[in-house]
Amino acid sequence: MSHHCEDEHFEHDHDHDHGHDHGHSHEAPIATSAAQSLYEQIDTPKIKCLNGVGKGATGKELYKYFIKPHEEKYNTEIYLESDADCQLIINIPFVNSCKVHSVVLRTNANSSGYSTPRTIKIFNNFKKSLDFDTLSGESKVDFKTEHPNNVGVHKGEASVTEDSSFVEYHLPRAQFQNCESLTLFIEDNWADDEDELSQLFFLEIRGEITGKLRPENAVPLMTVYESAPNPLDHAKLESEVSDGLNLGK
Repeated sequence: MSHHCEDEHFEHDHDHDHGHDHGHSHEAPIATSAAQSLYEQIDTPKIKCLNGVGKGATGKELYKYFIKPHEEKYNTEIYLESDADCQLIINIPFVNSCKVHSVVLRTNANSSGYSTPRTIKIFNNFKKSLDFDTLSGESKVDFKTEHPNNVGVHKGEASVTEDSSFVEYHLPRAQFQNCESLTLFIEDNWADDEDELSQLFFLEIRGEITGKLRPENAVPLMTVYESAPNPLDHAKLESEVSDGLNLGK
């Protein structure tokens, strides 16, 4: 299985069902680059991660174990690991509205006690309860894919510099416009054994900024109208217009 250079374009040459009905095309996806990383647009203090623990270091915010700057993409010494079973939920909010083009993942390969993640679901602006029962039963999935088996970091490997261990998923761009948050759900693994854990070494989101977010407490714009117009007000207004607009003179 071959993968192109991470700075240019990842591909995985296996057959899979994306599991969404959004006019999926089998044409070659538009290539992305690391320059399109939305790393600086992530609202890191508000990231939520369910059933995940940081491994390899202590005292770090949880997101730093898997959302790393580009120059640290090969670092496998710190990573996110699922806790009670193989499932992981990661909710990533942005500081600006974005159009998301792709997600780059680096997970674990198969080894003792660990199985490569299999079903990955991605939601745009998920507003419902963020829990495993809700996401497992959610029928509206913006993107669903099957992660390739045994592709990733093998247990005990140090800073692996093989780009073939990364996989880039190109998202349907029409579905991921005006994105204020992205939710990833690792649902199962290739062993079909929930006791075998999942690891996430690197997650990068690529795209572009489309606008600023409206503050949560912003008051929506309203049209003001007169339920009972006052004739005197209109007479005064007509007089002012007549005095101020001397067209044709």
